[in-house]
Amino acid sequence: MNIDNQNMKQVLRNFPQQVLEGIDIGKQALIPRIGFNNIIFCGMGGSAIGGDIMASIVNSLPILVSRSYDIPKWIDKQTLAFVVSYSGNTEETLAAYERLVETGANIIRITSGGQLAEKKYGALVRIPATGLQPRCAIGYLFFSSYMILQRLGVVNDVLDEVISIIKTQAKALEKEDSIAYNLASKLVNRLPIIYTSSPLESVARRWQAQFNENSKILAHINIFPELNHNEIVGFGSPSIDNLVIILRDRCFNSRIKKRIDITKEIFSSFTSGIEEIYSEGDSLPTRIFSLIYIGDWTSYHLAMMRDIDPTPVERIKNLKERLKT
Repeated sequence: MNIDNQNMKQVLRNFPQQVLEGIDIGKQALIPRIGFNNIIFCGMGGSAIGGDIMASIVNSLPILVSRSYDIPKWIDKQTLAFVVSYSGNTEETLAAYERLVETGANIIRITSGGQLAEKKYGALVRIPATGLQPRCAIGYLFFSSYMILQRLGVVNDVLDEVISIIKTQAKALEKEDSIAYNLASKLVNRLPIIYTSSPLESVARRWQAQFNENSKILAHINIFPELNHNEIVGFGSPSIDNLVIILRDRCFNSRIKKRIDITKEIFSSFTSGIEEIYSEGDSLPTRIFSLIYIGDWTSYHLAMMRDIDPTPVERIKNLKERLKT
């Protein structure tokens, strides 16, 4: 019986092509010459994760991700504001947009349509309205904004390597002998506990959200070295069958690497296993997306193993309907 009723597998297969399309959208976007000294991304859920990733990459000026109806009071005419909503109808993001307009910030709207596309203030970057779940549109949402920031001189041109890595992964990750499938098989009936360190915090957040929405399970994340100052004491109580997943990067600080090794020894008696997943590539965007793609496929395989359709998010839909009353 096919339980993948909306063909999430094909969406994952198409990810490299979506990235190419997102890059092209960013190249063609009509963006006025603007001056800015800080950046904010306003969005929710799958429409906000691109901002988290960008905040991990950009280190030349301040960048903030806002998941709220409100915006910080320091936003002004020197702010570049990406307002991101795949549907264009996210109520928190629309409220934030109205507040941004009042500040005179330089606004770029990224959406497939809806109310956000109908607004008058700010540049409009329209992405395809293909009926995807927002979390499945990261190729459009992130790479269009990355290309815009590349045009504005904020980030470097490293996208050929990103495309090369994910094209290679696309041929392997759906198979039953892949790292994603094997990891999913170890997660059945277990709580994923995902640990990492800077600059991969956004990857851990993405993995958690994909387990939540695709696999329909809880997942926990934390970050080195912070978890060594609190969570290390409580780990293992109460006793919950778990699997620790450590997302690793070759550029981790040497002290972080030592902390990870010691923590693994301490936690070994309180977990069903510890899996370490390493990033691939030279540039940071490549290393980030090499891990994101593994996480996306892992969450899909786990959904299949649990006989769960990975696409629908009925509780979110139900909540939104009740908020209308």
